[in-house]
This record gives sequence, C-alpha cells and structure tokens, in this order.
Amino acid sequence: MATKGNTKAPSFEQAAARLEEIVALMDNPSTGMEDMIALAEEGLTLLRSSKKMLAEAELKIRKLEAPEPASAEPGPAAGLEEASDDFSLL
Repeated sequence: MATKGNTKAPSFEQAAARLEEIVALMDNPSTGMEDMIALAEEGLTLLRSSKKMLAEAELKIRKLEAPEPASAEPGPAAGLEEASDDFSLL
C-alpha cells in the first residue's frame, strides 16, 4: 500500500500499474475486509488523479491542435488573393 509520508503524486504510468496491483489484490479472496477498504480508498485516489492528468493532457493537445489566431497584418498570401480577384482571363 501507499506510504502516508510520500506526498509526491505518482506518474500516470505508476498510477496505472498500482491500480492493476490493487485490482489483483481485491480479486484475491484471502484479502481481508479492512485491507479491501484501504485498497478501495487508494484506488479511488489514484483513479481521480489519473483522470485529472488525462484531462490536463487532453487540454494541452487541444491547445496544440487549435489554429493560430489571424494576424492583424495581411501576409503575402492575403495580398495575392486580393489581386487575383481583380484579374480574369475571360
């Protein structure tokens, strides 16, 4: 089980590995009720922190995927588009 003196949060991978251990321990019929309760509490804490880490990662990805805001100054492409509207071969 987790040490109470350890205040550093585990990484996502560490939390996932510990959650797998907790599930295995809870599936074991020889695990006592008090241990089951402690494991359930630890598991819920790890689950909440993992969900928070996933939400933060998703937010970072969304920011990376977001289009850059349009600049106040028109770039060379904008000038070419305006000029092409004035010219026609027909």
